[in-house]
Amino acid sequence: MSKYLTPAQQEYRLLANEADEISKRSDISKRDESRMSFLLAKMKALQSGNVASSSDETRDFFRALLKGRETRQMQEGQQTITYSAQAEGGALVPQEFYDNLVMGMAQYDPLLDKNIVTLIESGSGALPPFTLPGWDLSTFSAVMVGEGVKQNPQTPPAVSGAILNGYKFMASLPVSIELEEDAFQSWQSLMQTAYTIGMARGIGKQLVVGSGSPNAPQGVLAGTSSVYTLASNGVVVLNDIENIYFKVDRVHRAAPKCAWLMNDAAYQMVRKAVDAVGNPLLKVHKDKETLMGKPVYVSPSLPNYNASLGAQLPGSFCVFGDLEHYFVRVSKLAIRRQWQLPGYVENGMALYTGIMRADAKVFDPTGGSNAPIVSATLHE
Repeated sequence: MSKYLTPAQQEYRLLANEADEISKRSDISKRDESRMSFLLAKMKALQSGNVASSSDETRDFFRALLKGRETRQMQEGQQTITYSAQAEGGALVPQEFYDNLVMGMAQYDPLLDKNIVTLIESGSGALPPFTLPGWDLSTFSAVMVGEGVKQNPQTPPAVSGAILNGYKFMASLPVSIELEEDAFQSWQSLMQTAYTIGMARGIGKQLVVGSGSPNAPQGVLAGTSSVYTLASNGVVVLNDIENIYFKVDRVHRAAPKCAWLMNDAAYQMVRKAVDAVGNPLLKVHKDKETLMGKPVYVSPSLPNYNASLGAQLPGSFCVFGDLEHYFVRVSKLAIRRQWQLPGYVENGMALYTGIMRADAKVFDPTGGSNAPIVSATLHE
């Protein structure tokens, strides 16, 4: 039956099937809601004929690269794709290719999920400096004034700010000329999966351990202070969890994006932790895990226990707090195709290089006096 459908109709059917599957779930997450909104908007656009099938756009994009041209995604209000070289020597991928890439990166690393951190997406492949404004509200309070009594002006809170820049990340994939010509659709899907994993792994690591110097993003560990070390080696008890939990002010604990970040080993320790009467500390409800009522996410790049270190690294147990104060900024993905490179051209291969820019910073206007995010360390 599908061979009689146009590419747009085939895509509409796939979108409708996915939307139907999500709607039947007993518990809908924020990620599911975002995906459903995207699917419905895409289906509406396909019905009205105002947008081409994403598979057509992606196919045209890679065909243009194959022919030596470089293309940008369709511009708003246009019905044709314009071809233009980028500053990095690459071409911006179609919007839906990029949307699926970002969604896949979020599934690999929670620090790339807009529902967990504050994710800022650029509309281009460049990331010019971007200022985050804010005030130190740690002691800010309204004052009571008398009627008809002249009052001295209130001391305003200190203005604070942080600047996000853009650091380049590259991932290269060799592709045979035969594969380019004979397997367009499957090859594009494989490339999207590869770039999703590669970029998520490379950027995600810097989002945890980046030094925040002029040459790297500020990882969540560099932007926080370690406030607690577990009391015992290899075991987590209720007192540990409570000590970490109450190191963060209640205003931050009550924030919608307050959460725990752990690596897989620390997460396993928490799954074994129980209270005084043997009840698990980690609660699981409809496939959602919470600790002290706050969601738990596994971040693969947090440091693991290392017996040879003696004192363990900050964040080796967890990061906890209001992750809305962790700002992550990413550019669109650009792809460059090179086929006259030594070691490739003589072997009938082309090299596809994906380029993204990213930066991140923990933005704490209080300068640490009322830190929104803290970290904890495993016992030696």
